[in-house]
This record gives sequence, C-alpha cells and structure tokens, in this order.
Amino acid sequence: MGGVVRRVVLCGLAVLPLAACSGEPGESDMRKLVETHTRRALDGQGQGGFRGFEGFRKQGCVDTKYRNGAPKPDDKQYDCYYAATFAPQPGATAMTVNGKGRFTRTDKGLTFEDLGAQPR
Repeated sequence: MGGVVRRVVLCGLAVLPLAACSGEPGESDMRKLVETHTRRALDGQGQGGFRGFEGFRKQGCVDTKYRNGAPKPDDKQYDCYYAATFAPQPGATAMTVNGKGRFTRTDKGLTFEDLGAQPR
C-alpha cells in the first residue's frame, strides 16, 4: 500500500508545476496587488487606516486581449474576478465587494488595473 500512496503523491506533485506555469495569477498575488491598490486609493481620499482585507477569494480568470499596442511575446493579460471583505468599522458589519481586475504578467512582474467593484 505504501507504494501506491507514493505513486499518487508523486503524480499529484507532477501536476503542480503545470498549474504554476499557466501564467494566471494566484489568489495570494491577486490579494497583495488589490490590497496595495485599495490602500493607495483610500489614502488618496484621506481615508487612511486600511491595513488589509479580512477575507479575499479568487473567483476565476479569463485571458484577455491587449487594448493598447502589441504585447511582448511573453506578456499575458487576465481579467479576474474576486470577492474582498473589508474589516468592519466599530458598530458596523463587515462589507464584501465583488471586484474585477486586469492582471498583466510581464518580464518585470505582475501588475493590476482596477476594473470596478460592487457591494454584494
């Protein structure tokens, strides 16, 4: 039985690199970029104090076409959907928004463009 378990684990590990190579952003990368964008936007509006989301969930991504100019051969763009939960202010309940962002993977890293969010 130990041999069967080892084979299943090794096969499972062989799949992991394929998922990582797809280029689609992972949930933790998305969260970091959206939190940074949100922090800057709120600070710019004089509403500082945002430290991060209470919860964040990737809902899915689709490949997109470039709007401006031609990409480099290795650049990839994805429109991704997510749900982000803001920690509640004293006396209020937590607020969750459904958001959409464009994530572009280039040789310099992953970037984020906000395409809008709606409270749910």
